[in-house]
Amino acid sequence: MRVTIYKLRFPHGVHVGTYGIGTEGVRVTVPSDTLFSALLSAWIALGNNPDLWISQFPRTAGNDHAPADPPFLLTSAFPYKGDVLLFPKPLDPNYAQGIPEKARKKWKKLQFISEIALLKLAKGNSIGELIEEGNFRRNGQVLVYGDEIPEGAVIWNEHAIPRVTLDRVSSASNLFHVGRVDFAGDAGLWFGVIWRDPERPCGDVVFKEAFELALNALAHYGLGGDRSVGYGVFEPELMDELKWPAPAADRPAVLLSRYNPRPDELPNVLRNSPGYRLEEVRGWTSSPHGQYRRRSIVMLKEGSVIRAQGGIMGHVVDVGPLHAESGEPLLPHPVWRYGLAALWPLGGGG
Repeated sequence: MRVTIYKLRFPHGVHVGTYGIGTEGVRVTVPSDTLFSALLSAWIALGNNPDLWISQFPRTAGNDHAPADPPFLLTSAFPYKGDVLLFPKPLDPNYAQGIPEKARKKWKKLQFISEIALLKLAKGNSIGELIEEGNFRRNGQVLVYGDEIPEGAVIWNEHAIPRVTLDRVSSASNLFHVGRVDFAGDAGLWFGVIWRDPERPCGDVVFKEAFELALNALAHYGLGGDRSVGYGVFEPELMDELKWPAPAADRPAVLLSRYNPRPDELPNVLRNSPGYRLEEVRGWTSSPHGQYRRRSIVMLKEGSVIRAQGGIMGHVVDVGPLHAESGEPLLPHPVWRYGLAALWPLGGGG
């Protein structure tokens, strides 16, 4: 698979919130659906037609499904340090069987592994071997090999930043906190674009040019929340194109993106999956017609281990708000949420 890697450096930090009460909770990754929506919004803000993008992806609105061969697949954005890219830990519980309890606790705490560790898993190395041979960093959250990341090196830090609001009438103050993730100078987030047809026309340009136009615009608009104070603004860096192993049909693979199965993929894709975690995805949509809460959908989380089906898995889903009684759309346009699977084979890839 041809993959273009982009590194994002956030000079003022980033706030990608977790769902719940308050604004203190943050995640250190940017999910693929959030990234896709942000890129599409940037494309629209440049004065372009969103249908030029969306019409090229398999999509579902209500009971209507439109198949398509997408020009690219998108991974979520994960941390990097220097030249070391970090990947989500595979969630297959079978990998942790047959190893000492102390090692299982280490594996449970772990969040990210380096590319070398992921390649070793793909070749059949056991979790026990990885834990014995690898080195843990950032208080056990990251596993690397050798001196890929020196001991004690800072990758990211999470902060709760105090903020205050003032009542417009009484001027009474109200203290609250907003979470922020800051990265070291040589660290940030990376994501991959798995190109299937970069030269496909997208209006007056090809898709690879359209993608970079949207990404450069998004760098100024910012990613995540609290952008009015500078959070989320980033400096993109294009890395060399890589060749990743392609997943083979009916072989296990780890998700590098969130994934929403199509109706025709259920229930088999879950029944045959070695290990996965479900995540309810909800939030708000910003539209010229007002701000509304999106319909929630359930996705498989990054790191889930599923069996590749062959071909494109997942779709882009319309999650636009509906009237509570009539079920009619509240907006005159769809609200698309990306749910295509980006996979890394765990053995059996070609």
